[in-house]
Amino acid sequence: MASNVQVAVRVRPFNSRELKRNAKMVVFMEGQQTTLKRDSDERTYTFDYSFWSHDPKNKRKFAGQNKVFETLGKVILDNAFNGYNSSLLAYGQTGAGKS
Repeated sequence: MASNVQVAVRVRPFNSRELKRNAKMVVFMEGQQTTLKRDSDERTYTFDYSFWSHDPKNKRKFAGQNKVFETLGKVILDNAFNGYNSSLLAYGQTGAGKS
């Protein structure tokens, strides 16, 4: 069955450069909400899906590749195989794990 446009966001783990610089987490997710907190500025956004892939130790929240594929990729492939126009746009920094 075809679906409308859906928007998903995914937070990745810190890379080695960020770890060396003791980067602080500014992205927080709960359910469909993604909150960005920096100093006194806090902004919350609601998406169709918010995937927390920052810390695999957090089993309750962690979304691995399989969860993302089962949630988004499988539906897109099923729609394409059923003759619907389907596309997936992955946007992000080089080396952030879009593939």
